[in-house]
Amino acid sequence: MQKRRSRRVLLALESSGPGGAEQMVLRLAAALREAGDQPVVASMRPGWMTERAAAAGFPVWILPQRPGLDPAWLGRLARRLRREAIDVVHAHEFGMNIYAGGAARLLRIPTVATIHGKRWLEKRRRVLAYRLIRRAGARLVAVSSDLADYLAVELRLPRSAIEVVHNGVPVPPTFSREERMRLRARARDALGIPADGPLLVAVGNLYPVKDHATLLRALARRSEPLRLAIAGRGEEEARLRALACELGIADRVHLLGLRDDVDQVLAAGDVFVQPSLSEGLPLAILEAMGAGLPIVATSVGGVPEALGAGEAGILVPPGDPEALGAAIAELVESSDAAAKLGIAAHARARAVFSVETMCQRYRELYAA
Repeated sequence: MQKRRSRRVLLALESSGPGGAEQMVLRLAAALREAGDQPVVASMRPGWMTERAAAAGFPVWILPQRPGLDPAWLGRLARRLRREAIDVVHAHEFGMNIYAGGAARLLRIPTVATIHGKRWLEKRRRVLAYRLIRRAGARLVAVSSDLADYLAVELRLPRSAIEVVHNGVPVPPTFSREERMRLRARARDALGIPADGPLLVAVGNLYPVKDHATLLRALARRSEPLRLAIAGRGEEEARLRALACELGIADRVHLLGLRDDVDQVLAAGDVFVQPSLSEGLPLAILEAMGAGLPIVATSVGGVPEALGAGEAGILVPPGDPEALGAAIAELVESSDAAAKLGIAAHARARAVFSVETMCQRYRELYAA
């Protein structure tokens, strides 16, 4: 059998993060390279993602665009795609879905357009743009079935026209309880968090949609020495610090800022909490599952899908501190229930949400 030559794949995302989509692009790039392909990472601006891509040895393209419509950008990218012999363009989120996807279709280069959330379809012209690139031959991909159902309705397309490829995360091996406790102690020491008492952890940018304020209110309802660590940065930081003081829990809340060592944050925790008002398929949930943590999360977007409709975590309504607090208490007060959910979460992450599974699905789409 003749060996197929290595496929050159452009992974294009307008923003450079930090964020879940940017993290997913980096992980997919690493998996594609491991599988024998040649990924190239592209963004409209330099930043967190492009710095890490370059440090990992991936070719990086910075493709600045003028504000507003920039039709000339299509031509510039099309010429570069031809010159660099790109075989597949895999674009992420609206800007690159439309612009990079459009440039690729000018050259009849196979195109995959991944959509990570619902916010990109708020304007009518964006709906029309997606319908146009799909008609031109781009394969539309949603990161969850919930999102695919939504896109089919909003874009007025058959549900079969939208593929589902779940985001993937590295899934470490299962640790014994003794090893887990050793890792927990080391991680807390590294983070500067006291070793005593249960610790809730959350990972996500400090934006209103992540609704960490409801998590603080849920924490304030607990009288026991329960701590909370949140990894992420954003515009809500000052408000959250003020709210923690107002609620009298400032000494129990640790805002860790942006972290590259999320695995350490997860290792330090006893329960993972995701209080978001809206989500696509959050990488933070998948990472917590891979770490084997018991999870409490709001039933929004693709979260129920990730948790197997509650088999691998407790689901609560969004914006409800009483329900969130009760679910947290259930896991903090019952080590057996927490351990059972952690085992189920780890098994589901390995079976459904690994980086290897994600990479295989995308390579099948590239080949098709």
